Amino acid sequence: MASSRTLNLIALGFLFAVIVIVFWQIETDFKEQGIASGGPYDDASLYPRAIAIFIGVLLVFQLVIESFRGRTTTLTEVIQASDFGRAGMMLAVFAVYLMVLTTIGYHLATAPMICAIMWICGMRNLPKLAISSVAIATSFAFVFEAFLNVVLPLGIWNVFIPW
Repeated sequence: MASSRTLNLIALGFLFAVIVIVFWQIETDFKEQGIASGGPYDDASLYPRAIAIFIGVLLVFQLVIESFRGRTTTLTEVIQASDFGRAGMMLAVFAVYLMVLTTIGYHLATAPMICAIMWICGMRNLPKLAISSVAIATSFAFVFEAFLNVVLPLGIWNVFIPW
């Protein structure tokens, strides 16, 4: 049996690793590309750095809470490999999405990915599933392309929406 304290420490360790990877990427790849310095509009590392710092602050709070909890109780159920099935399926869907993103483009790959994630999470109403995934993908594309001037992958068919 795993204790709740052990599981919390594993989760905290994972998030700490994410923070380390973000700062490592900023200090290596971002600096090599010349996108980790300059003003707030030129610094592509500003947002990931801010999110990593925010996660770090939350980790410190969680560690303080863990230290004051005292004796831990064991979980009533043993965590089995099958309990991680949904998370594994979502990770697999996201990995496939990243592999096909540059080939078929953002507009053709994102709505099916969102649809698959929502299906895995339990949404079964097909009309709502289709409408919401297209709406979410289009909304994100609009924000990134129209407001942030980010060029999303067009794919081999050069699919784009002229905002």
